[in-house]
Amino acid sequence: MEDAQSKDEEIVNEKIKVVLDDALSCAFCGNCEWVCPTLKIKKNRIYGPRGRITAILNFVRENVLTDGAVDAIFTCLQCGACVTQCPANIRIDEDVRTVKSYLINKNML
Repeated sequence: MEDAQSKDEEIVNEKIKVVLDDALSCAFCGNCEWVCPTLKIKKNRIYGPRGRITAILNFVRENVLTDGAVDAIFTCLQCGACVTQCPANIRIDEDVRTVKSYLINKNML
């Protein structure tokens, strides 16, 4: 019989798999970037949707999490503007929310 913690771990792992699938769907076309409010202010691609996708891929696939990647992920407003422009229908706002929650819950900050 599984305990509650094991069940929670399983749910979290499933959510991370969804995030990975989304991130791998990105064609890095750039359609999402022109509407991103943080990219407009920060003027560095890591603070845009493509940069965040790259940070998420590096974290989920390679277990690489730099301070810059954490900053990029946590400065996302999760406004969903990028989603409206994505031809692949990637829910980057939800993916960022999932990764933020994962990092906080795993005390990885």
